[in-house]
Amino acid sequence: MANTPKPPVPNAQPKKWPLDMFEKAEVIGEQPDRKSVERLSRDLKEITALYNVGVVLNSSLNPKEVIWAVYKESGRLVDTSNFALAILDQQQNRLKFMLVFENGQNIQPFSVDLPNPNGLTAAVVSTQSPLLVHNLSNSNRQFELNQVYPQKSVASWLGVPIINPVQANETAQGAIILWSPKPDAFTNHHLWLLSAIGTQASIAIRNARLYESSQRRAAEMAHLKDVAQRQADEMKFLNDVGRTLSSTLNLEKVLTSIMEQVDEMLAVEAGSLLLTDPNDGDLVFQIALGDKAKEVKPFRVPKGQGIAGQVAETGKPLVIADVKSDDRHFKQVDQKTHFHTRNILCVPLILRDQVVGVLQVLNKKTGNFTQRDVDLLSSIAAYAAIAIENARLYESLEAEHTRSIQAEQEARKRLANDLHDGPTQLVAAIMMNLDFAAKALEKDPSLLPPTLEEMADLASRASHQMRTLLFELRPLVLETQGLGAALQVFLDRRQKDAGPNTRLSLEIDTQNPSGDISRQDGKIEATIFAVVQETVNNAIKHARAKNIKVTLKETAKGIYTTIADDGVGFDVEQVLQNYETRGSLGMLNVRERAASLGGESTIESTPGKGTTISIYVPKDGAEKTRRIRQTAASGVLSWPNSLSKSESPADGS
Repeated sequence: MANTPKPPVPNAQPKKWPLDMFEKAEVIGEQPDRKSVERLSRDLKEITALYNVGVVLNSSLNPKEVIWAVYKESGRLVDTSNFALAILDQQQNRLKFMLVFENGQNIQPFSVDLPNPNGLTAAVVSTQSPLLVHNLSNSNRQFELNQVYPQKSVASWLGVPIINPVQANETAQGAIILWSPKPDAFTNHHLWLLSAIGTQASIAIRNARLYESSQRRAAEMAHLKDVAQRQADEMKFLNDVGRTLSSTLNLEKVLTSIMEQVDEMLAVEAGSLLLTDPNDGDLVFQIALGDKAKEVKPFRVPKGQGIAGQVAETGKPLVIADVKSDDRHFKQVDQKTHFHTRNILCVPLILRDQVVGVLQVLNKKTGNFTQRDVDLLSSIAAYAAIAIENARLYESLEAEHTRSIQAEQEARKRLANDLHDGPTQLVAAIMMNLDFAAKALEKDPSLLPPTLEEMADLASRASHQMRTLLFELRPLVLETQGLGAALQVFLDRRQKDAGPNTRLSLEIDTQNPSGDISRQDGKIEATIFAVVQETVNNAIKHARAKNIKVTLKETAKGIYTTIADDGVGFDVEQVLQNYETRGSLGMLNVRERAASLGGESTIESTPGKGTTISIYVPKDGAEKTRRIRQTAASGVLSWPNSLSKSESPADGS
């Protein structure tokens, strides 16, 4: 029987965020909004769990404790019933499976020799890339567990390397593995979560190994005591950096903390952190240290220019010992701030293989920058990239959560107003007529027929308005027949309410043989319907439009929706400038709903000449994900000036 190792007891218990700190808000209204809030709540919990992983992994410098912590903390994000953690022993050229669990039970650790051409884990470590196998029956590779225990049932398999992509010349230290006896048990989302854990585990294991090595050398070689102590201090500093950056999810505090740590350890005259603008690739100063810190904030470094631009493009650190002899130096900042740069060290901020910014320090006070400085700043940058991403995602999700609640409140207010202005008034009129009818029945029954006819008309109108409200709250035809049919029913109902002086029309441009937009993901259909519903209602109630036209155009790329009216219009710039202080969430709903699907929106309006609102939603999942990540990377949800020519509703190619 396998000897089950007891989990090590950490030296100190780190403070962690409770996973239930974000209570799911009560949602009243449309089903899609409720799902959005639930999704946001789930994402918030995942971000918090990843944050807790970083805290726990950086709470120990003992490799065994770190390895055990990787297993325990991974279980907060993924199912670890079938789990393994392998460490590469480069001296013996072996893969050591330090922890192995099957169905939640610990089994005997084992090792395999390298090279192992058919081994899945060996492939992950050698290629330094994650590997997801949906069905092993279709693969010519084999999980090393089956090489030792052939009877074990493994159908699907997921492995990620334990590697820090920022560290120069870094090699995979091992791999984290999940497997299942069922095929197709894992998704790309599992891969992303496990890769995030692998990155943090790499830093923690690397620091723990370095710390252990330095302690051993200090005991064995007394004459290297000073060097070993310095390394230990550096590793302690890096752990302090990790703890400090993990102590807050406020982006401004995270950036400030990063520069304070850099200033403390590297002894430089100046430094700065720049983030990449996802729209044009420029580097934007976020925070700086030194006498000229405030003066550099307004500057932007154009894409690819300067030493910082070079680092951002290549993803490789650069050390320039003599800046004045290097033509790549971006001299405009020095010229305008009257700062004299002598030497510079610049490292990239990398997240998921994407450069999101750079961290640079200028003018070392004691000589030139060394490889030790490069390694130290690269380690800080690794923590910084993760901390910045977590802070951005947290702020973005928190803002989305708040906006969803505000939208629900706005919907309830709008429903209350619609009930008050419509059915409530009609019911009151019916009650008055009933009172009159009761009196007429006693005094002059001949007055009853016209009164009853009027009451019947009022009741019919009240019923129509109530059915319209119920339809707008949950348009069942949207679920059963699709977007085009649902919009036609909605416009027909609003046409009856608006009267003969207002004309509402729907035009559909599609290659679909049915003549309707092809069925899309439920969230896409619900979002487009909600935008059209809100825009048309506003045009009828507030813009006093006589003609309202809704156009749907489907192409291979996506869905283009345009709502045009000839109402009173408004000054777009003035509304956008004052928008943050306004109570209405109409324009915010349009742009945020489009952005949540990776789409774009535009608004064109002129006082007295009507308004046109256009949105584009991509159909391709990869394109949608890219757009959403690009939006999140900017730290804000942008309001595009216009749709690009290739994506305009006019050509829709």
